[in-house]
Amino acid sequence: MTAGQRHEQELKALELSNAGHSIDTIAERLDVGRATAARRVQAALQRIPAQEADTLRRQSETRINGWMRRCNTLLDSPDLSTQDTVRVINLLASLERERIQLYGLRLPSALVVQIEQGGMAA
Repeated sequence: MTAGQRHEQELKALELSNAGHSIDTIAERLDVGRATAARRVQAALQRIPAQEADTLRRQSETRINGWMRRCNTLLDSPDLSTQDTVRVINLLASLERERIQLYGLRLPSALVVQIEQGGMAA
């Protein structure tokens, strides 16, 4: 593979990654292995100038914050079932992992959520 072909593949990998596709999907679309797909995305990210990367991070964080606000609004709903509450909390945890990854930080390996249900005493 020439340097030009590799660069084109890196750009395609980054485009797919930015569209939210997994490494597995990127590998499939590029017809490469999973490790190669991850390297292509990483190489493309490293080529982005620092200022542009910061702009992309801020845009991503703005989207994540918007989704988190919507989740919190749902959690405030008294009509939300316990099952849906758990789903929303899991989504919030997932969004937080995305935010942490966006900034290269670490998140605890486990998250425990306890839901207390108020019952009526008879």
